[in-house]
Amino acid sequence: MVAILAFSVLLALLLINVPISFALLSSAISAILYSGVHIATLAQRMFYGLDTFTLLSVPLFMLAGNLMSNGGVTRDLLNFSRAFVGHLRGGLAYVNIVASMIFAGISGTAAADSASLGAILIPAMKDEGYDTDFTVAVTATSSTIGIMIPPSIPMIMYGVASGTSIGSLFVGGAIPGVLVGFSLMAVTYVMSKKRNYPIDVVMTWKERLITIVKGIPALFTVVIIIGGIISGLFTATEAACIACIYAAFLGFFYYKELKIKDLPRLFRDTAVSTGVVALMIASASALGWIFAQQQIPAKLTAALLSVSDNRIVILLMINLLLLFVGTWLDMTPAILLFTPILLPVATAIGLSPVHFGVMMVVNLAIGLYTPPVGVCLFLTCGIAKCSISDVIKGFIPFFVATLLVQLVIIFVPAVSTWLPGLVYG
Repeated sequence: MVAILAFSVLLALLLINVPISFALLSSAISAILYSGVHIATLAQRMFYGLDTFTLLSVPLFMLAGNLMSNGGVTRDLLNFSRAFVGHLRGGLAYVNIVASMIFAGISGTAAADSASLGAILIPAMKDEGYDTDFTVAVTATSSTIGIMIPPSIPMIMYGVASGTSIGSLFVGGAIPGVLVGFSLMAVTYVMSKKRNYPIDVVMTWKERLITIVKGIPALFTVVIIIGGIISGLFTATEAACIACIYAAFLGFFYYKELKIKDLPRLFRDTAVSTGVVALMIASASALGWIFAQQQIPAKLTAALLSVSDNRIVILLMINLLLLFVGTWLDMTPAILLFTPILLPVATAIGLSPVHFGVMMVVNLAIGLYTPPVGVCLFLTCGIAKCSISDVIKGFIPFFVATLLVQLVIIFVPAVSTWLPGLVYG
């Protein structure tokens, strides 16, 4: 009864557009009061949810992304992408996807990708004659690659919630992220031929070489972050700190586009974003503790296994649930709430925590461009100055492509487990 009350309060508040952090907090308060637990327990569980060293990497990765977005890195990443795919029909759309795959290794968030790359590419694509629905769809869907290819803040959240190695999750998300990128390129190829979109730019081999060399310092960020974590040289939190230092070095001394006067604004923006995420984590942790006290994970495991003992059926039910959750609940609270509930079910049918984590993140990523809550959908529509109803049709082929990749991830565990096994034994 406590769980039903908590979910009812949460859903009711979301339907009337209460911010997700306050909706989660109100849901946790109502559940604690109804269950008779002392209200002081709420503060204790909220503090406990934030008392994790790994979570320090979240604001640091956000700051690194902000420093790079404002320091000239984004422009070089776009030019680097142009060197490889700008000569293809629909070149700007390919640039959009490839740049997102590269930027994924820097920011770790889909929203940062949508905002930074979208602000440049959406106006450029519209000026070149690309249809608005296609432009918004390719930008919003490709930005979700940022939470699959490491570093990934949602992967960090899942690792904290499940006790799984962050390094294994980072490595496990690499191949699925690349597969999603290639599937979006396949859709872009078909749509560009069908609608006769223009070629972006044709570079000579000399121009390509110059552009690639100029982009190497920006790409080296990925080597620092991923190489350091995989080699065991430093943790995810230490990697995020080093990424901030390197991003500041590039902005101040290499690109010379970052000024001292920019730092207060960047720190403020990072602090605001961190505050929002921290409140979501604390509230979701308190709510998750209540669910654990009510034995919801064990009850759900028993309920699903009573419906069917077929592994495929249970996997499909889990993913349909996550797909539904992703359409109305933000990614961070969704991971923190449903990982403790669904992971016991997944392990009961033989899934490894790494496989389940990658599957969960890719699934919930679809919700980032799916109404009613899709953050990337709203961001890109805002940049394009259009309504969701005008562009939603353009998302269908990209949605189907991502869904097919998700099915491969679900039923071919090696896609997400082979590389971690190779790296970590």
